[in-house]
Amino acid sequence: MSARTKLFAVVSLMALIVTVIWLALLIADTARAGPLDTFEQVLAHVSNLDALYYLTYANAALTVLATTLLFSVLYLTCKTTAPELALLGFVFAPAYAAVNLVVYLSQLTVVPALLTAHQQAQHQAAAELLLQQTIQIWPGSGISFLNSLGYAILGVPSIILGAILLWRRGSLRLAGALLALNGLACVVGLIGTLAGNGLLGNGSLVGGALYLLALIPLNVAFWKGK
Repeated sequence: MSARTKLFAVVSLMALIVTVIWLALLIADTARAGPLDTFEQVLAHVSNLDALYYLTYANAALTVLATTLLFSVLYLTCKTTAPELALLGFVFAPAYAAVNLVVYLSQLTVVPALLTAHQQAQHQAAAELLLQQTIQIWPGSGISFLNSLGYAILGVPSIILGAILLWRRGSLRLAGALLALNGLACVVGLIGTLAGNGLLGNGSLVGGALYLLALIPLNVAFWKGK
């Protein structure tokens, strides 16, 4: 295995590990949260600010970085087949990283500060209005929209690079199909968010699951040196 191929394999494994952790933390948080149908329920849940909360969003930020690195690897893999198209796809990856780093880092910095202000009577009303726009798990918030937008942006290179991988053989072809489906699901998720359709809005979560599945054949291909 060449040094280049080994680097590709390490990056893909890194992306797989942090994404599996993301899924595990999401399941753990969902299981303990209970109903989150109203903003009051969401606010009560987020106000815990326990270790799971911080770990979830710190890992989410790491997942964004690992994903961006992975798409750099995918660009280098695909450019031998379709250089111009691969570059067109890759240029969206840094935009995704910028948007979703703002989303997840704001949950570690801005939201805790606003929750502290919310405890003070003179700031409570203003802090609550700001929290309604900054809590990521609240579907009506501006930051939730940014989150969906970030995944939809990543959907573009997922579709383009995934389509290029369909010209390859074996595990890379399967990974390409799953990546392209992931991209389509994320775009549908943004459409659902804009339309206020909760079912379609779950497209980003479906896309995340498809992305995780795509990482498995990618790891197989890269670790085999293909």
